[in-house]
Parts: sequence; C-alpha cells; structure tokens
Amino acid sequence: MAPLPAWKKVLYLKQPYDDNYVDSSFLDSLKVNAHLQKYEFWALWHDALSIIFQLSLVVMFLNVWWRMQQSLWNLQGLLVLDGILFGGFILGWRREHTVEALLDVLQAAKIIFPLWVLAPLLQTLTRSWSDDTIAAIASILLVLHVASFRYKDSPVLSQGSASTAASPGAVRSLAGGPTALNAAMLAATILASRLLTAQEVFAFMSFAMEVFVLPRRRIAALFPVLTVFVLFFSSLCALVMTGFTVAAAAFVIVTAMIGLLSPALFLCVQRHKAQIQAIAWDPGRSTGPANGDDKF
Repeated sequence: MAPLPAWKKVLYLKQPYDDNYVDSSFLDSLKVNAHLQKYEFWALWHDALSIIFQLSLVVMFLNVWWRMQQSLWNLQGLLVLDGILFGGFILGWRREHTVEALLDVLQAAKIIFPLWVLAPLLQTLTRSWSDDTIAAIASILLVLHVASFRYKDSPVLSQGSASTAASPGAVRSLAGGPTALNAAMLAATILASRLLTAQEVFAFMSFAMEVFVLPRRRIAALFPVLTVFVLFFSSLCALVMTGFTVAAAAFVIVTAMIGLLSPALFLCVQRHKAQIQAIAWDPGRSTGPANGDDKF
C-alpha cells in the first residue's frame, strides 16, 4: 500500500484525508501577540496626568465659585486672578512668537470683553430656580465635561506618553471637544447667575473662559508635570480650607485610582491578552501558504 501524500494546507484540493483532518503542522504558522503594543507603567501614569489635570481644574473652578458666592473673595481678588491667567497666555505668545499664538491671544480678548455687556442678562437666567436644582444641574454638566473631554489633545501629553500625540489642527480646535466645552460653559453660566452683582458675573465668566475655553497649552507647556501637581495640591488645600474634608478625601482617592491603580490594573490585564494570528488558507494553489494574515 502506497504511503499517503503529505497533507497540505490548501482548499479545493482533493486529498486522501477527511475534511476535518489536520496534521501537526497546522498550527506552525500560528502567532500570538505578534503585533501587541507593550506599555510601561510610567507612560500610562503620564497619560493619566491629563485626567488629573482636568479634575483639578474643575475642583479649582468650583472652589472659586464657592468663595465668591460665600463672599470670602471680593471682586478685586477674582479680577487679579483673571489678570494672572491672561498674563500666562501673553507669556506663552511671547515665548513662541508665532502667528497661531497671537491669534489665540486675540481670540481671548474677543471672547472675554463682550461678557461685560452680557453679564446683567446672565445674572437673571436662573432667578426662579432653587439652589438644589442649580447644584444638581451644575454637577451633572461638570461630570459630563470630565467624561467627554478629549484627553488626547491635552497639553499635559508630550513626548514619552503612551498615547498618540495630538495633531496641530486638533490642538487649535475647541479645547477638549465641543461636548465637553458646552457642558463646562453651561455649568459656569448657571453658577455665575447666583452671584450678587453683574461685575462678579463678568469676572467669574471670564475666569471660566480662561479655564475651559482658551488653549491652556501656553501655560502647561512650561512645566507640564509640575502644573498638574500644583493644581492637584492647590485644589486639595482649597477643599480642606473650606471645610470639605469628605470631598478632599474623595478627591485624593479618585486621583489615586486614576493615576496609580488604573495603570497597574491595565498592565495586569494585558498580561492575559492573547491576540491570535495565522497564515490564511490558500483557496486554490497547491504549493505554499497564501500571503496575508487572518486574525481570530
């Protein structure tokens, strides 16, 4: 009896084997995790800083509003803060000396100054609303802002991060995306309407514009990681000083989970990932495998 010919991994070829027969060479071309991207903990931690940066901005924004609403800060103090932030954008333009940076500064002036005319109108928007309604809607909008923010365009991300760098066109677009921007500005408008005077509304809305709308990469590009930690500790101190100890503890726990626990869990889960690849079946040729990969 003549020996059987060698089995070939081809389709539509008459072979003296059952249809479901495979020999030991069937899995020779199998590849596991051939193109799997490897991550390092510190690269993931660096990417998580952009989320902590945004959370810290939201906490600082709420603290400024609370201090104004409780008359702990006066109008002059908030105007000084607005001037410092606007000076940061001017400093960024002076460092870069580019047309794009100058356009950002002009955009800031174009957005902020018309608020003086709209401030009396904004003050009357929620006159008939209760404080509980204001708090609930503003909280939902700020959570939506943090959840929908486009973090790949964050100024904190730079070389060495695990994420893909944002394109110049994306960076110059709306900060964080239109959904995040609209949610933040609507929350700022609702909160500003509870302030006492139109001048305070103007100063607070200017502060919100500088925090949420204007390109913060001018300031964060100077010391990106240091900026995150300064914002984080400033927000934590502000929460403790105002008596929100439970909120301060929750802030620390959330940021620790985002910056430390989440990257560690991601790396642990990635160890169990199995991306299987194999050479495709050759439908008609009788020699050699076909070119191309099949992913299962």
